[in-house]
Amino acid sequence: MDWAWIALYLCILLASAAVLYDQLTKRIPSRLRAEEAPKSAFGLVRADALSPHASTHGIDIIFVHGLGSNPDTTWGLKGTCWVSDFLPQDIPAAFHTDVRIFFYNYDSYWKRDAVQARLWSLGKSLLDHITSEIRGTEEDRTRNLVFVGHSYGGLVIKRALIQASTNQTFANVAEHTRAVFFLGTPHRGSSFSTWGSIAARALQPLGSNPSLLQEVEYDSLPLQDLHEEFENAVSDKLRVVNFYEQRKTRILKLWFLQWEEWCVREQSATYSRVENVGLSVDHYGLNKFGSKNENYKIILRKLLQTITPIALQKQQRFYSVPVGTVESYTERHKLSTAVKEGLRVHHLTATVPYALAIYGLGGTGKTQLALKYVQDYKDEYNPILWIDAKDEDSVRSSFERCASELQLSVDRTQNQGSSLPDSLTVQAVLRWLRGRKETDDAWLVIVDNADDLSWGVKKVLPKGDRGSVIITSQDSQSRKLVDGGCEGVCVDTMEPFEARGLLLRHLDLVLDLTPDDILKDCDKIAGKLGYLALAVDLAGAYIGNDTDHKQALRRYLADYEKHRDELLQRVSEEMMPFIWSSTGRTYYGEGRWKEAEELFVQVMEMTKRVLGEEHPDTLTSM
Repeated sequence: MDWAWIALYLCILLASAAVLYDQLTKRIPSRLRAEEAPKSAFGLVRADALSPHASTHGIDIIFVHGLGSNPDTTWGLKGTCWVSDFLPQDIPAAFHTDVRIFFYNYDSYWKRDAVQARLWSLGKSLLDHITSEIRGTEEDRTRNLVFVGHSYGGLVIKRALIQASTNQTFANVAEHTRAVFFLGTPHRGSSFSTWGSIAARALQPLGSNPSLLQEVEYDSLPLQDLHEEFENAVSDKLRVVNFYEQRKTRILKLWFLQWEEWCVREQSATYSRVENVGLSVDHYGLNKFGSKNENYKIILRKLLQTITPIALQKQQRFYSVPVGTVESYTERHKLSTAVKEGLRVHHLTATVPYALAIYGLGGTGKTQLALKYVQDYKDEYNPILWIDAKDEDSVRSSFERCASELQLSVDRTQNQGSSLPDSLTVQAVLRWLRGRKETDDAWLVIVDNADDLSWGVKKVLPKGDRGSVIITSQDSQSRKLVDGGCEGVCVDTMEPFEARGLLLRHLDLVLDLTPDDILKDCDKIAGKLGYLALAVDLAGAYIGNDTDHKQALRRYLADYEKHRDELLQRVSEEMMPFIWSSTGRTYYGEGRWKEAEELFVQVMEMTKRVLGEEHPDTLTSM
């Protein structure tokens, strides 16, 4: 009878214990229940909306939570998340196209229905997600990485970087990791792990994972080995910042009595030869900021100190164009469109995939047209270089300027006496351009004034798969400077409305507000000058000096009939002989008789158009 009662009491006791155990543990969530699982998806989750595209050489910041947590609860208080709400606002707008922010969500829940994982497998999983989700293309693999880990998440980052340094599959991750921020990471372990291990063993009937807690026991040998491996694996250039708590964590409070303990002590959260920063919070305040308080600002400053040099280096642009469009430049829409479209034609087998020759007689505005394209599309190229190809000395000087802009180290003393193609400076610039890869920015080189092709400018013409070249020349054969294909745009005299617009710019007048009589006088002057850009520009500069525009135009027309020779002297002296001497003689010297004859006819037509058939210069030329 006594044994029966004992058995009954034991059954009641066990039943009561089971009910009590159930009551105490039923509020412990399980990730297997949809209503209790975190909202964030597993893997890398975008935490910002700074830029939808991944630019080359940009920055990816990855936040990794700790044990038993997830992105929904780790990085904020009461519905706020400083990673997605505050941080994107405080990243300078100039960097928005370069920076992406991610949460890394992994299953670290150890209390109920836990995944039977360990630190090694969690580090490997982090690398797998990074390489497959955000570093799948060659452009992606040029991006820099910054990790931020809270508590156990820091250990996951350490294990991942150790594996990346020894596994060729993940070598790119190790190579491009620039900084790691540890928020209360237990490098030597945590005193809480003892209590956690007891709790985990008690929860084993629910499917807990005690091994996760056992790995972070204070001063455990596995953690010492992990840290030694980490320091040996990472580069000296890696920036490491340890943030540690300066307040104890409250465990229990009963009326005026409270129990507080250090979760991760300073000696565990820090180590020598790196930055160590204390924050006036407990362990769970290291990663939760409900406002932009001083502790948040300390972390923000450290982050900005890290990403700013990277972003600025990425945004560094090389621009070596010593000239600009003239103040009186007038848009020539048809020609500008032709230039743009010509530089969008891809020649697969050419020495440079995008090439365009802008050719035509002197004074028609070829150089200004090229400069206008550079001005409109300068953000599409890096670098943009300008080569003055008037003669060998000009080319040599241009390459020296470009080498300086590109910060190329060249011993210029060895260049003395060498031919242009053999010049170390020329070779250094051409080699730099030729070596640009698909992940680098596209470059643009303008070869200006390539009128004389006889001395061998083709030998120093840039080549490379990432390049575009614009050639300006009086020679229509300049297109042949690029082997494999080159588009061409012929520049002739201005359209009547363009010439009128050029004169109005000199007069500081707006077309819609200009009286008809002034417009008619402008058209008359442009017509008399044959709509030649240089001639119209010279006339506009002459007329624009007078404040009385109407009288100035009338006086110019009257003076033109009386003193035409004097007004056009600069045109006949500076432009016409130059056209013939620089290009015509080249044609004759090369035996290109037909082309020389065609050019002679063009010069004569322009001379007659500007000076008139009976002008002495016209007759002398004929």
